[in-house]
Amino acid sequence: MQEITFSVFNHGSTAIENMRGLLKEFEAREGVRVRLEMIPWGLAWPRLVEIALYHTGPDVSQVGSTWVGDLVRMGALQHLTAGEVERVRGPAEFFESVWVRGFSDDPDEKAIYSIPWTGDARVVYYRRDLLYKAGIDEATAFGSAEQFDHTIARLHEKGNLIPFALPTRRSRMAVHNLASWVWGAGGDFLSPDGKQILFHQPRAMEAIKAYFRLGRFLDREHHSIEETDADGLFATGQAAVLISGNWVLHLSEQTAEVRNNLGTAPAPGVPFVGGHHLVIWRHTRNEAVARKLVAFLHGRRASEVLYPLYGLPISATGWSRSPFDLDGYQVFLRSFQQGRSFPGQHLWGLVEKRLVDVLAEAWNDVFTNPVSQRDAIIEGHITSLAERLQVSLKQPL
Repeated sequence: MQEITFSVFNHGSTAIENMRGLLKEFEAREGVRVRLEMIPWGLAWPRLVEIALYHTGPDVSQVGSTWVGDLVRMGALQHLTAGEVERVRGPAEFFESVWVRGFSDDPDEKAIYSIPWTGDARVVYYRRDLLYKAGIDEATAFGSAEQFDHTIARLHEKGNLIPFALPTRRSRMAVHNLASWVWGAGGDFLSPDGKQILFHQPRAMEAIKAYFRLGRFLDREHHSIEETDADGLFATGQAAVLISGNWVLHLSEQTAEVRNNLGTAPAPGVPFVGGHHLVIWRHTRNEAVARKLVAFLHGRRASEVLYPLYGLPISATGWSRSPFDLDGYQVFLRSFQQGRSFPGQHLWGLVEKRLVDVLAEAWNDVFTNPVSQRDAIIEGHITSLAERLQVSLKQPL
């Protein structure tokens, strides 16, 4: 009997059991054995790099959407044909925001190396009761970066817990959150051809400074927190506002008070859209079966099992059934329709990684120096990084 290996990230025991049951259906249909490899979140990227570099491991993998470009640059992925993509998605049109394209310097190159599988977006979570007590209209509270700042300032004046739980330690989430400010201001991170760094340009720079000004509302105890800390502070009722992903809706530590007063809104500016894609590794010896598995994992039966434990539906047709027709999820649908993802250029992975590092360094410097130096500190960090990265792109700044 043929055997292939499929790797997924660890989404919890229930998700694992659901996946094992789903794969048994595929095995019975195709007469193959599918070995499931579980990759812990903390080891996800190192494991994928190991697979790419040594050309051994799973045949098909779940990968983060923003990681696809790096894997393409390593020459590790199979190319997917346009016809194959059409067969996989069938009549369902995937949201444009969940695709990752642009892997070639040739603007006419339409190569596709991954297929969207599940989606996610960064949205604002807030306490309706606290906004009401502070006299804030929730309909307009987070409509723009300026309104967001005003809302947090008002909550801070009222002494409402931690007004905004903001991750400041090294985290990809920091770049995801920041993207809404940059895009909303009309800025960007890279030029369309991937050859010019843009995040140090005036619009983007001012947006980044505005995002960092939110740090003034954090007390010393919360100057250095991770994304899971921020999620926990909101879920346990210690923070009034949070920007995060769909998993917050399912956090076990969420208190009844938070659950009963939970409000959601799109991230200000342009929402960041991410999620997970499926890829077929170049080293697979069972290419035909691997392609059948990818198609199976996009079928109607799979969608009934996958969502929401593995993520959110990536086409409008997936939002017609429970629980996605509930208010808590509708903000994600709007974000998919209005948002965007990061570019797929070869060097985006490097740009994102360096931004993750520098944002954490900048937060540390901001919190350990006088407030009067904040904007200069941010400008210094961001401009210096842009200059270094432009050298990597081998283009003049």
